[in-house]
Amino acid sequence: MIHLNLIDAAERLAVVETVSPVNITSLDELYKRNRKKAWTILVAALFAVVAFTCFLSVAGVPGPLQGLFPEPYLNLIGAQDPSLAKAKQNLQVPSEEEIEAKNAALVKRQRESMTVKQVVGEINPAALYNNKRTDYNSFLPLEKISFQKSSLGQFFAFMNTATPDDVGFSLCVYELPNHFYVHGSTRNPSSQRSFLERVKSVSANFRSPSLEEGAPATDVSAIGQYNVGSVNLNSVSSFVPAAEVATEIKSLKTLATANKVRLSGLEKPQVKETGVYKHYFYSATAQADFSDLQAFVAAYAASPLRLGVQKIEMKQVKKALVTTIHFEMYVAP
Repeated sequence: MIHLNLIDAAERLAVVETVSPVNITSLDELYKRNRKKAWTILVAALFAVVAFTCFLSVAGVPGPLQGLFPEPYLNLIGAQDPSLAKAKQNLQVPSEEEIEAKNAALVKRQRESMTVKQVVGEINPAALYNNKRTDYNSFLPLEKISFQKSSLGQFFAFMNTATPDDVGFSLCVYELPNHFYVHGSTRNPSSQRSFLERVKSVSANFRSPSLEEGAPATDVSAIGQYNVGSVNLNSVSSFVPAAEVATEIKSLKTLATANKVRLSGLEKPQVKETGVYKHYFYSATAQADFSDLQAFVAAYAASPLRLGVQKIEMKQVKKALVTTIHFEMYVAP
């Protein structure tokens, strides 16, 4: 009996050990399960982001979330954030065109509100005040035109009589009110000395490298301010009406042609608006001998033309004398 019980217990132990195998975990299967789980989470998150983005683009940013999202992101998805729009409106800076338009409107209102006395005082203060003006910068616009015509005529007349026949210029500039620069040469040292001494006698702030620095005897260079004589500041007494601008330019061309000078470049002036009048600027060129140019300048200075000359530059280019003249004109509306 005892023997049989031992046999039965041994059989039961063998059965239990047989039906309870050891489980071994596979690393490949574990990696596959984890990757599947990660992809599931990623797809779910992406779906949530896409769904939220669609919601924002359709319904806009809800109140509690306004101001939290960057503007580039909202512009990309086409969503609206009322808080950003309001802040942008408060911080909006006007463009240059808007500023110019506002300034022009302000000037226009100021001009329209001016009295007749104020307008007259701005155009010609002498009508209201008896001020003495002796400096070019203090002259009125039409007085400057009168001075320019006389000053240029006097300088050219002097150069025509003071320049020896054997002196040739490569550059001659005269800029208003009375500044000049001349550069040239001569084969005769006595002609160099004679010319420079004559120019010095009628100039202020005169300087000449030929005299002061021992330059070659053939060099003729000088810079200074020409002493302008008596000037009738009332020789030009009226603005050019807008309807007569073309006629004034035509008269200038006719006067130049009559003195063998052909002016080009007078078709398109630069116009500066001042409110009360317009300031026209012309840049004309011509090829002419000095004698013909001097005759034209003399005729221009004596004419009733209402154009001034701010600057004239004569330059020797190869064998031709090329002259550039900067005219100006005051035009009434």
